[in-house]
Amino acid sequence: MSTLGVITNPTSGSGRGEAWGAQALALLAARGHRVQDLSRGSWAASLEEARRRHRDLDALVVVGGDGMAHLGVQACAGTKMPLGIVAAGSGNDVAASLGLPQYDIPAAIDVIERGLEGDVAHMDLGRMDGPGVADRKGRRWFAAVLSMGIDAAVAEYGSRLRYPRGPLKYKVATFRVLPQFKPYGVRIEADGESWEQTCTLVAVANGPVFGGGLKVSRESSVTDGMLEVVVANAMSKRRILQLFPQLYDGSVIDAPEVRIVRARRIRIGPAELGAPLPAAFADGELVGPAPLDIRVQPGALQVLGGRPDSLRA
Repeated sequence: MSTLGVITNPTSGSGRGEAWGAQALALLAARGHRVQDLSRGSWAASLEEARRRHRDLDALVVVGGDGMAHLGVQACAGTKMPLGIVAAGSGNDVAASLGLPQYDIPAAIDVIERGLEGDVAHMDLGRMDGPGVADRKGRRWFAAVLSMGIDAAVAEYGSRLRYPRGPLKYKVATFRVLPQFKPYGVRIEADGESWEQTCTLVAVANGPVFGGGLKVSRESSVTDGMLEVVVANAMSKRRILQLFPQLYDGSVIDAPEVRIVRARRIRIGPAELGAPLPAAFADGELVGPAPLDIRVQPGALQVLGGRPDSLRA
């Protein structure tokens, strides 16, 4: 029998999160685990409760999409406490990168129980430091992708939309943001190499997908001790619309406007060459504005039952 802290999100999965969370809590309890519901009504309050209860728990389980996985990462990164993920949100990129079940609560619980018996994966994380980072001590972690380009602007706009829900709202947000788009000015440092340019997108990938399954860096691995800086040069609005569908199969990476640089330590800051960079989003959650110092932290997170890099198999 294990003592598990569980955090649920009733708004995930286009409003179905409450039922999924209740199902996960009931199943874990029915299988004999001591379950403590640490949900506290807000993302930040739930995170603080999880951190406060570390010594009482054998593992933390989050139920929802990438936002909940991102919360779990903040609570467990760099500690001995493993994370269990019940993936049931509008976007499940972190779970997909780890080969975890999606929208199947019993299957997800089975995987978590295997993890409690010793089947634990160790995955790399990206660590962000900066004066504007929205977390205590100006530090935050990400599991999948951090971005500061047009997709971050779309994510910010989409986060303010109450309708439509789910992935459709980001399509609506794209068509609202695109008419005002102007190429951003950025300065990038990657393992000692530095340059300034205008860009449409600048992202740092630990895993291969973001934005609900869009493939931004198909060679990214959560176990290789490296990050990938993905930069798309300044483009016209028409060219952006032409390339956007290629994110679904990853072929956008082969476009001549896209450059990928592998690195362990990265700094992203503003440059006067173009428009100001949007605030960064990581794993679909707001992080804060540039400048950001980013580094890979190998094996920083233990995930119950994870199968890292299953998307690359």
